[in-house]
Amino acid sequence: MKLLMLPLLLAFTFQAPAYRAGIEKFRADRAAEIAGPTGWAALVGLHWISQGEVVVGSDAISGIRLTGPSAPGRLGTLTVTGDKIHLRISTGLDAFVKGKQVYELDMKPGVAAADGLKIGGLTMVLIKRGARMALRVWDAKAPNLVAFKGLSWMPIDPKWRIDARFVPHPANQPRIKIQNVLGETIEMKNPGAVVFSVGGKEYRLEALLESDDADELFFIFKDGTSNRTTYGAGRYLYTPLPKNGRVDLDFNKAMNPPCAFTEFATCPLPPAKNRLTLSVQAGELNHKH
Repeated sequence: MKLLMLPLLLAFTFQAPAYRAGIEKFRADRAAEIAGPTGWAALVGLHWISQGEVVVGSDAISGIRLTGPSAPGRLGTLTVTGDKIHLRISTGLDAFVKGKQVYELDMKPGVAAADGLKIGGLTMVLIKRGARMALRVWDAKAPNLVAFKGLSWMPIDPKWRIDARFVPHPANQPRIKIQNVLGETIEMKNPGAVVFSVGGKEYRLEALLESDDADELFFIFKDGTSNRTTYGAGRYLYTPLPKNGRVDLDFNKAMNPPCAFTEFATCPLPPAKNRLTLSVQAGELNHKH
């Protein structure tokens, strides 16, 4: 028996340091992303837009008033006509998109932050939430970014890396209604659920897809640590897609939603089915901005 167990023990011995190193890299990468020039800590504004013409800038008379430290007094004039959103940059400002200077541009939702409009330390894109659209603004001198000192995590514990069973939903039940922090109800693709055991008790979480072509599962959950040691509204977890009916559910990677770092996010909240009685003693701790 001892001889039979030796290969398993040796495998664990060699895998454990590699696993820990992988989690540590994941956490370091996440901190770098949060503190990046277009990370969640750098957000300074979410400005909903409506039809018509409006001045954008930090001046008090601006219809869309920017509050970031790098915001110019008058950035430009935004004109919304139907689905067309056009921004004309004020004279004397150096504005760039993908490194090319621009003086005006038609804005469309879905543009990555890296490809957004840049003026000094300011970055701006257009986002769409339901039927509404808004200007999302980052600032290299954002107060939350300047104050950011890193993330806090629970100790890495391999027991919270769980081999879960994937239970697919019927093809005619593809979506689930999710509420976000704006009080809106959105629909997300819900391909199935995972079933797993902790301490001899079985639990279940509904799996989501952030887009129809997503290459990973997305879990939004609350547990017994929520509003105690972890963020009150719950946490997020991404996993690889199911393989042979199994999902690698690693709670050591459970993370705070963007709303833990900024008031300018539109976070989806955990569905009722994803409110666990279990206390998940793994992952990211609460972050107060």
